[in-house]
Amino acid sequence: MIQAQPKSTAGAAPAMGAFEQLEATLRLMVSEHERLLVLTGEHKAAIGAADMRRLGVCIGKQNEVVQRIAALERQRQGIVGAIVRMPAVQGPARLSQEQPTFSGGARQAPEPVRSRLTSVAAALREILHRLHGEHMAVRSAAETLSSHMEGLVRQVCQRMSHPGTYGRGGLAGGGGGGGGGGGGGVQVVSSVDVRS
Repeated sequence: MIQAQPKSTAGAAPAMGAFEQLEATLRLMVSEHERLLVLTGEHKAAIGAADMRRLGVCIGKQNEVVQRIAALERQRQGIVGAIVRMPAVQGPARLSQEQPTFSGGARQAPEPVRSRLTSVAAALREILHRLHGEHMAVRSAAETLSSHMEGLVRQVCQRMSHPGTYGRGGLAGGGGGGGGGGGGGVQVVSSVDVRS
């Protein structure tokens, strides 16, 4: 009598390990993106205070976090790529892909791992959405600060304008025409004490 052979679970154990690695990597990505969100708030505050030292420190910290996120993303892509190439993985996720997708690998995970992966991925998407909004606010604040600084420079130029040295736009020009450009004017040297 021939006994039925049990289905091989050889591919299931490595797959479970890969799914657990994927979950751990996604959780680290969520953590790093949360750090980036906090630093983005600090970045916005530094711009609002026009504190260049604090801004420089903040940008350095953001760069460190972004580098860690990039490394985690490469790790995530490698894990998902390994999952979709496993013999146990069937269906559309098995198709060769230049960049394996999260959904392609996660849908192959058994429960309860699939639910946990989906939950962590949803948390990551929500943080990314918030980060996008914060980055837009930082961009707007930086543009506002830049415009403000440009206005201050123009005002200083106008105040320093000796007869005909600077035009109405705050740009250096020659003669009384108020326009920029052309040479031949009188060279005037001025200074401003910015420390007192």
